[in-house]
Amino acid sequence: GGLSAGRVQSVALRIICDREEEINAFIPEEYWTLDAAFQIPGERKPLIAKYYGEQDTKRILKTEAEVEAVKKDCEKAEFQVSDVKKGERIKKAPLPFTTSTLQQEASKVLNFSTQKTMRLAQQLYEGVDIKGNGTVGIITYLRTDSTRVSEEAENMARSYITEKYGEQYAGEGTVKKGGQKIQDAHEAIRPSMPELTPEQVKSSLTTDQYKLYRLIWERFIASQMADALMDTVSVDIDADNCLFKASGSTMKFDGFTVLYEETRDNKGDKDKSENKNLPELHEGDALKLRALDGNQHFTQPPTRYSEASLIKAMEEYGIGRPSTYAPTITTITARNYVEREGKQLKPTVLGEVVTQLMKELFKNIVDVKFTAKMESDLDDVERGEKNWVQSLEQFYGDFSQTLKTAEEKMEGKRVKIPDEETDEVCEVCGKKMVIKIGRFGRFLACSGFPECTNTRKIVQEMPGCCPLCGGKMVLKKSKRGRSFYGLSGMQLYDMEYSGCRTVSAVWFDLVPKGRQVRQADL
Repeated sequence: GGLSAGRVQSVALRIICDREEEINAFIPEEYWTLDAAFQIPGERKPLIAKYYGEQDTKRILKTEAEVEAVKKDCEKAEFQVSDVKKGERIKKAPLPFTTSTLQQEASKVLNFSTQKTMRLAQQLYEGVDIKGNGTVGIITYLRTDSTRVSEEAENMARSYITEKYGEQYAGEGTVKKGGQKIQDAHEAIRPSMPELTPEQVKSSLTTDQYKLYRLIWERFIASQMADALMDTVSVDIDADNCLFKASGSTMKFDGFTVLYEETRDNKGDKDKSENKNLPELHEGDALKLRALDGNQHFTQPPTRYSEASLIKAMEEYGIGRPSTYAPTITTITARNYVEREGKQLKPTVLGEVVTQLMKELFKNIVDVKFTAKMESDLDDVERGEKNWVQSLEQFYGDFSQTLKTAEEKMEGKRVKIPDEETDEVCEVCGKKMVIKIGRFGRFLACSGFPECTNTRKIVQEMPGCCPLCGGKMVLKKSKRGRSFYGLSGMQLYDMEYSGCRTVSAVWFDLVPKGRQVRQADL
C-alpha cells in the first residue's frame, strides 16, 4: 500500500535498477600498464611515457609475466624518439545553463540536490531584496531547455568582458544547441542583469543563494568569452620494436578558463603519461632509461548514477522535461525505491521488486524508447502536428487492456518484499535483526516475528566520541527533519535528561562544519 508508479518515475527507477544489475553481474579483469621514466639532458624531472605496443599495433598487457617479458626486452635496448607531433586544441566556451545542466553542475560543484537547486533558483527568479535596487528577480526563468540568449544580454556581457579582461577575451556569442526538439519559449538561465556581479549582491543573499547565483553568473559570462587554445605535443619512443608514447599540453590562450572551468563526470587518476610541459624533443633523439614501472589494475564496474548523471541520462534518452527532473528524483527517494549512498543513488529492495513487477505487467511503461516516443508525440501535439485525441486513443487502447490484465493477475495477491539481513542481534531473544520497510521508512525488526515483536530504529553511528563523556555519537533528526550529531540514547527535547548534556550538533545546511552548538541553542 501507498506505492506508486508513473510514466517518468518508473523509467527513471528502471534506469537505476538496470545499472545495479550491471554492477552485480560485472566480473573484473586484470590488466597491467608499464610506465617508462627517461632522463632528459638539462631537465630535473624525468619524462614519463606509457607502453603502447609494437609499432602501430596496440597491445594490452594482461599478466605480470607479460610485463616482465617486455621489461626484459627493454633492458638492453636503445631508446630513440621516432616521431614528434605538434598541434593545437580548441577548448570551447560552455553554453549557458539549461535546467538540466544547472542541476547537474550544482550537484557536482556545490553538492546541491536537484530539489535544493530548484528551490534556490526559484527564490532568485521570484525576487530578492538587493541593496540599491529593491526587490528584483536576478535570474531569468528557471525551467527551460534552450540555450538561446537575447542580443541585449550578449552585448552587456561582452561589454563587461572587454572592460575586465580585454577585447581578445570577448567571444562571438552563444551558439544555439541543436540536434533535439528544443522548446525555445524561454531563454537560457542567466543573470537578468549581467552587470550585477556576485560580489555586488553577496551581502543581500544567503550563503546558498550566493553560491548558486555565482555559478549561474560565471557560466553565462564564460559562455560569451573566447575559446581557450592549447598547444599539444605527442611523442613516440621506440626501443627494439617496443613503442612508448607520451603526450603533453600547454595553455596558449586561456580564454574563458580565466573565469570558469567546467567540471567533468570522471575525474579519475591522472594518466602518468600526460605531462603538462614536454621538454623540447626531436626525431632521432636518443633517450636514457631510468626506470620501468609495471602497475597492476582491474577493470571497474560502471558507477551508480548520481543525481547529476541520472538527469543527464534522462535528457539524453528524451525522458521527462526540465520541470520534472527534480520531482521525479524526489518521488522515487520519498517512496523508498531509491536510497542515497553519498552522492550515488542505489535502488532499495523495494525499488527492485517494484521495477521487476512493472517489467512483468507494464512492459511499455518502463520501456525507455516507448517513453521517449511518447514525449516526442506530446511535443508534436503541442506544435499542432498531431491530433491529441488520436494520440490519446493510440496510447490508452493498449494501456487499458494491460491494466485490466494486471488487475486480474494481481487480484488477491500481495507482493512480498524480501527482508535485508544485518549483523545486529535482537536484545530480547538473541536472533538476527532484519531491515523491514514500514509507513515511516526502514526499521530494524527481529527475524523471529511473530514470536518476537522487538523493533528498533536504524541508528547510524558517527566516527569519534563525545569529548566530555566519551559516549557514542549518532546521526539524529530533529522534529523539523534536520540532521545533527547527538549522543546515543539522548532525547533532544527532554530537559530532564540526566546524562551528558553537551550536544556536538552540526546542522548540515545552517551551521558551518565543525562548529559546536549548545543544547540550549537547539
